[in-house]
Amino acid sequence: MSEEVSREFHKVIVVGAGPGGLSVAAALSSAGIRDVLVLEKGIVGQAWLDYPEDTRLLSSSRFDNDENMIADIPLAKLFPHVEHPSHVTYQRYLEYVATTKALRIREHQQVDRVVYDAAQQKFVLCMNDDVQYAATYVVWATGIFSKPKEDLDAEGCYIHYARLPYIDALPYHEVTVVGSANGASGVVMSVAKMGRVVTLVTSRPYEIPEPVDCLWKEHMVFVKDLEKQGLVKIIENFRVKRIYHQDTHYVLEGSEGQKLSSKHKPIICTGFSANVDPVRDLISEVCREHEEFIDVDASHQSSRQAGLYIAGTIGKTDHDQGFIKQYREFGTAIAHSIKNAEEAATKISKKAT
Repeated sequence: MSEEVSREFHKVIVVGAGPGGLSVAAALSSAGIRDVLVLEKGIVGQAWLDYPEDTRLLSSSRFDNDENMIADIPLAKLFPHVEHPSHVTYQRYLEYVATTKALRIREHQQVDRVVYDAAQQKFVLCMNDDVQYAATYVVWATGIFSKPKEDLDAEGCYIHYARLPYIDALPYHEVTVVGSANGASGVVMSVAKMGRVVTLVTSRPYEIPEPVDCLWKEHMVFVKDLEKQGLVKIIENFRVKRIYHQDTHYVLEGSEGQKLSSKHKPIICTGFSANVDPVRDLISEVCREHEEFIDVDASHQSSRQAGLYIAGTIGKTDHDQGFIKQYREFGTAIAHSIKNAEEAATKISKKAT
């Protein structure tokens, strides 16, 4: 690889200043790794601002049990009277964490591609304005919220809920929601109210997993109560494969040929795709239970390229529930792995001299 382009070098570059990236950066600082730079395509916590403003997907934040805390800074310290923070509130909290921990962050930095220079034993990050960074370790923490899954055969006959500025402001009396219990239940809660009937179409039985220990399960309990009140109709075991417009209605066609009708464009809650295109050549994927996961080790390091770490829920190998509290585990595991690698490299260097 050519060395003609000037590169700014850092020991560790973290791409993404959301809860995953900030957790890793803070853990690296606590582990004594000082030369860490965080790059963010927007501002700190940008993805949370891109969500519909009235979305409520975060668990409770209390002084005695803060499931949204990262870097040992309780959200309740900044917002003591907000138990279930909005996404706008959470973005402000992330900025507070970054400032309190004195993390080095550069905003509005779009990474187009990451390659590994084997000769130099460094990663090279190619930017959209031809600026290049280099690093010994790269932590990819771009999350998933920027890439809604919109690959359903529908010819524009639906809207992904992430594209809505507000969820509960829909001007419809009847709303059809399609998605899993994890992602769709919170949306159903937002749109189900007096004078409106919501139909939830899910590909599996709508069964609440025990124990009810997180917000999305609490949402499921609430949705079941709404069903009893007649505000929600749940259609189970209906895997939507196609949506099309016919006369004055939208038709949802199932994988087994069954059909449903909706007066308005259905709201799709089919989740998000991992934003890993810039590092695609440096990772491998495995299929588990009909879903693709990035193949990483216990330290969330890519099985294909040592030194590249995948932070956040996109890096989990199983049971990906997206709990914010798990980001603390990701951060510590990655920081310890990098510190151990650096200590091993130092020992080898001393022996060589």
